[in-house]
Amino acid sequence: MSMFKRKSKERVYTRYSTAGGGVSRWKETVEKLMTPEGRPEVLKDVLILDASSANFSGIIAASLFAEFGAEVIKIEPAEGDPCRKMTPFGTHVNGTGIPFIMEGRNKKYMTLDLENSPDDREIFAKLAQKASVVIETYPAGLMDSWGIGYRQLSVQNPGLIYIAVTAYGQYTEKAKNFVNFPDTDITTQTGSGLSAQIGDLPTEPEPYNWPLKAGMWMGWYISGISAALGGMMAIIHRRKTGEGQIIDIAGMDAYSSMTGFPATIGFTWEKSRPRIGVLDFILYPYGHWKCKDGLVAIAAPRDHDFRALLKILGRWDLEDDFKYTPDRIPDIIDMAMELHREIEKETMKYTADELTAKALTYAMKAAKSKWRGGGVPIVMRVMSPENTMQNKQWEIRKSFKKIEDERIGKFMITSGFVKMTESPPQVKWVAVEIGKDNEYVKSKYL
Repeated sequence: MSMFKRKSKERVYTRYSTAGGGVSRWKETVEKLMTPEGRPEVLKDVLILDASSANFSGIIAASLFAEFGAEVIKIEPAEGDPCRKMTPFGTHVNGTGIPFIMEGRNKKYMTLDLENSPDDREIFAKLAQKASVVIETYPAGLMDSWGIGYRQLSVQNPGLIYIAVTAYGQYTEKAKNFVNFPDTDITTQTGSGLSAQIGDLPTEPEPYNWPLKAGMWMGWYISGISAALGGMMAIIHRRKTGEGQIIDIAGMDAYSSMTGFPATIGFTWEKSRPRIGVLDFILYPYGHWKCKDGLVAIAAPRDHDFRALLKILGRWDLEDDFKYTPDRIPDIIDMAMELHREIEKETMKYTADELTAKALTYAMKAAKSKWRGGGVPIVMRVMSPENTMQNKQWEIRKSFKKIEDERIGKFMITSGFVKMTESPPQVKWVAVEIGKDNEYVKSKYL
């Protein structure tokens, strides 16, 4: 079946042959991938206490555990976690911000004042005796000073997995000196050094030469994903050995890992990689170009892909000067920008759809011809969020789910961030009412 749309109705297709398994087998596989309901929940027997405070990284980690079936109890004071107030444009639903609602997947809520009440700390310690995982984001050592840190809780529960998320970790001199330094998303991003590498060229006029933060709370999300991944490995380890452990997540570590090879390059070259704006000094052409109706992303980094792009754009005259990768990625930024501007002269003559169609047509002909050199330049429109949501891909893959709650009404959230046939994540409900499960938790665990 062709991967290209031949009718107005979009179709599901598989890259795999039906030989050996038959049509019914791959249809069954696709159906299971797209319908997680009713599948086994691999963490159904796991109790998680989320004591995160004013920090979305722990809340995000807890959400991932909850989607795989863990019973997650969000612990917060009677006035609620400060994260409830963080929301775009001050938009709240019954007093709760949109990001907190998004992270309310499959969770239960209990009120305990860990900061001020010794009695509530004692209740927390009793819950921790039955818990598999504790997540906390308080300043390093604070939970320990309250008598409910890993050092104390692991005595009563040796199998406890204790996840602590802070800016610099728990056990270094810097962690001590910056113990009250807030682990916010922006500090994680800037402290990692990655922000300094994102943004326009330093030679551009202000304000365009400023470093940029990446996306929506990427520091918190990466820390949360790191915490969840470490926690899952610890759960597997405990099932094999019975041993618990502490997981020390430093936001700076987690986000710095995203810098990847630039750190190695800097060590090798003895200088850091500068901000390079629209350029890419490893693959090129590989970036964004203006067109008649917006922007297109182009990826044509291999020599034969680049030659194919020149044919599509009608600029074979550039082939001689930029024949090989080192020609297209020179040490001098002005030389690299020369090629970028020449390409943009051509892309500005077309709409995004016209450029995409030209690239697809060329690729289909190249696949059938031994004379075209096999070059396959990739061209696609840079989508706005509004345009992206109109893509039938989301509907087919069921990437979003409509939820209704009696207190917060109807809304849509992302769903099924990973597709699995046998043990997928599931969103069963979304709730955010403070303390709504106090009696449930007490009757079940205390």
